[in-house]
Amino acid sequence: MRTVITGGTVIAGPDALPATAVTLDSGHIQSIDPRPPEDADVRLDAAGCVVLPGLINCHTHGVTPGPLFPSGAAALPDDGWLGNLDRHLLAGTTTVLNLCGLATMDEVRTADRAHAVKVRGATTHTPAAIAAAQAADGAGLTEAHLTTSVEKQLADGAIAIGELGGGQTMGGGGQDLQYLPAAIHRETGVTISAEQARTLKEAVLGPHLDRDPDEPALKTALAAAGLARLSTQTATKLVRDSVLPSFRAALDGLREGVEAAAKYGVPALVHSAAASGKPLRELARRQLGAQVIATHSNHPSYSPDEAVETALALEDAGWLLECCTFDLLHRQHTVRTREHWDRLFSETPVRLLATDYGYLGQHDPLLSGVADLVAHGHRSLPDAVALASANVADAIPGLAPNSGRLQPGMAADVVVASADLREVRHVFVDGIQVVRDGRLTLAARR
Repeated sequence: MRTVITGGTVIAGPDALPATAVTLDSGHIQSIDPRPPEDADVRLDAAGCVVLPGLINCHTHGVTPGPLFPSGAAALPDDGWLGNLDRHLLAGTTTVLNLCGLATMDEVRTADRAHAVKVRGATTHTPAAIAAAQAADGAGLTEAHLTTSVEKQLADGAIAIGELGGGQTMGGGGQDLQYLPAAIHRETGVTISAEQARTLKEAVLGPHLDRDPDEPALKTALAAAGLARLSTQTATKLVRDSVLPSFRAALDGLREGVEAAAKYGVPALVHSAAASGKPLRELARRQLGAQVIATHSNHPSYSPDEAVETALALEDAGWLLECCTFDLLHRQHTVRTREHWDRLFSETPVRLLATDYGYLGQHDPLLSGVADLVAHGHRSLPDAVALASANVADAIPGLAPNSGRLQPGMAADVVVASADLREVRHVFVDGIQVVRDGRLTLAARR
């Protein structure tokens, strides 16, 4: 079926082409021309809109029926991971990379077959990464997850190694949100918030998880969390026992994963945060020969200065920098990194844009990140779009080899959005309309 999209401003490579028609036929882009062809099965008027390539999100979680996160937590129910894919699609994302790297490629293919979004997979099936998951959680791990390997998963279709480390196994937001509050509740019966857990953790271990307890800060944090009756000795043990076992194993997993990436010639995506920043810089100095992507270089556990300094050091070693929207731009439930975001895009050569998972999966849309970069003057519209499309396809071979650009012969993964990028009107995947007037079509799920 031939579809012609007329009248929109087309983002084609480094250019924005006004009043240009895009013709889709047989699953591919047939032409991009100011003069639309006369024959078409479907004509779509995109006047006043922006036509851009389907977005490619290289950092997602919760998009397969496999175990969640680097901690190997229990999988989401089917309506959970399918609902996450729905949200990605409604926001203009047509390809995702699952960085819950302990899922098998069978689980990734299950998701890919069930939904119009193209779901691709990474692996973290190294001994240390599995040990870190078991130390933190591991409830979603079965014999199939525990007995496979990076080599086997790459042979079965995985295209990268990652996410190496994570907030759940490296004492970050996942630990604050889930595991440390659970440990406190088991001991005391008191329920504390993620922010209170983070304050307790940093009073015991510091933001880099490498110092002795700060007794006055810990007493203040216990009182603020309604735990004044808990001794500092008991609190210190609870924090250390919850955080450190998985953290130590995850540090070994960083090294194993990057070494495997060099051995097998695939990219590695590593968790960049305050606790992992120093080990990552040491890894980068070793020049192992791997293509490495430092995920969420704007992580809130860094100070803004640390984020910039670490990003520049990693980029100087040849690593690529990714920044994530988290839930920063609209919701601001847990991630408050406006300064980090602005400084990273002003002072470092960030090449990739992604979402991560956000608070309970409520990440801000990838397209919101694109819009924000344009609105604040960090990037031109074509350059901002490339951060979430062409750059990603180039950085991770196999993720979207025929997508990411509006060019004749490329896959017909196309988004029509409002001029301010606030509203996704229409989405096509391989030339099939899967979002129409902001709503999913029957073709969105298979």
